[in-house]
Amino acid sequence: MWHNIIEFSEPVKTVEQASKQVDAERIAKSIVMIDSNGEPLLAIVAAKSKISHRKLKDLLDVRDVRLASPKEVLLHSGYPVGGVPPFNNIRRVIVDPKVLNNETSIFGGGDIDKLLEVRTRDVVEVSHARINDITQEVTGTQSS
Repeated sequence: MWHNIIEFSEPVKTVEQASKQVDAERIAKSIVMIDSNGEPLLAIVAAKSKISHRKLKDLLDVRDVRLASPKEVLLHSGYPVGGVPPFNNIRRVIVDPKVLNNETSIFGGGDIDKLLEVRTRDVVEVSHARINDITQEVTGTQSS
């Protein structure tokens, strides 16, 4: 699979930090969520999008969803907050269709000083992701 690892001398844990280094329009966030049954899921959204908890709850038919704690992110994905790549230990993956607007996307690269550029379609195919609208638009560079 084609990929490009982008390394930095300083942390790039947030969209704001990453967008100083790479094109913000191509950044996608891999966000670990926990549903009301205690099951993890990976929500992949465009950098400038915010997750809609309501849409996720309806889609998954669960009572609630929440952001995973840093400890849960590491436990379920195998990676630290700010470095979660789209390929990790979580098997339930949902990609927002806005992410598919780019042929390649830039994700967390497994560590806080790395980013990973991959073909967006490869993320969907390799992770067997569902494609569903799971976002609400936000203005500015506010995240998740």
